[in-house]
Amino acid sequence: MDKTNEFRLFEIKNRIKQAIQGNIMYALSKDGFFDMAALHGDKARRLQYDLEGFSGHLEFSLFKSDPDFKIESLLPSIERELADNGLEFKVEVIDKPYDFKKSVVLKGNTRQVFMNMFPGDKIPKSISDADTVNVRFEMNYDPPMFAGYEKKTCLYPSPYEITVYDKPSLFAEKIDHTIFRAWMGRVRGRDLYDYVFYLIKKVPYNHKHLVARLLKFKYVEAKEDMTLDEVKANLGYRFREINYQEAKRDLLPFIENPQELDVWSVDYFLSITQWLNAQ
Repeated sequence: MDKTNEFRLFEIKNRIKQAIQGNIMYALSKDGFFDMAALHGDKARRLQYDLEGFSGHLEFSLFKSDPDFKIESLLPSIERELADNGLEFKVEVIDKPYDFKKSVVLKGNTRQVFMNMFPGDKIPKSISDADTVNVRFEMNYDPPMFAGYEKKTCLYPSPYEITVYDKPSLFAEKIDHTIFRAWMGRVRGRDLYDYVFYLIKKVPYNHKHLVARLLKFKYVEAKEDMTLDEVKANLGYRFREINYQEAKRDLLPFIENPQELDVWSVDYFLSITQWLNAQ
């Protein structure tokens, strides 16, 4: 498949994923799920700021810890919603006890799902009949404490209401990822990009939630009386270690203007971190 068709396939799968995510949240909302859990992560950020574009998997956390939570209990309403729209997906449940999470992956035939959801659109003939699209959502059943919440109204497939992390809590999650995911050996350009996004928006981060997250996931420098200056120092340690070329490569498929990353460097991230404020 040439690069044009590869990009087209990427767009098609992204469009499918976002639509299916709407179906999933709509089904969960009708079941009262958002009275006990909230959406966070990239999808929540996009809803909070009315952003278009690529969205990864759905991330939910319970309000209160429940190690016995069965993610399978969510599946009947989701499967009914998809079936009502003529959509067929195979379901795989993944337990991730080391991360306090359980995941569900919905696997469908790309061509079949696209034609059912968007019957007026053409799909490239170069896309294999065997090609699959995966839509994932995961639940943190033992979440870090002190997150803040807000209600948001979604319009697709019909108007419904969900609970999401508030903006300071989403920023705390992103700072945690910026420090901790990288500490585990993962360079994620999307984390750095979102970190800059929140700073530009002048969002103060939820300090209590950030500290709870770092303690929960056993970050080596975490402590209960951690200060804003210590958070900045730990970010500084990380920014000095990053391979920015690798981080940019991770991000390139998801942005329209690669030149906006030209400024990325140790000095740039150290400089903008001076703007960081805690709630």
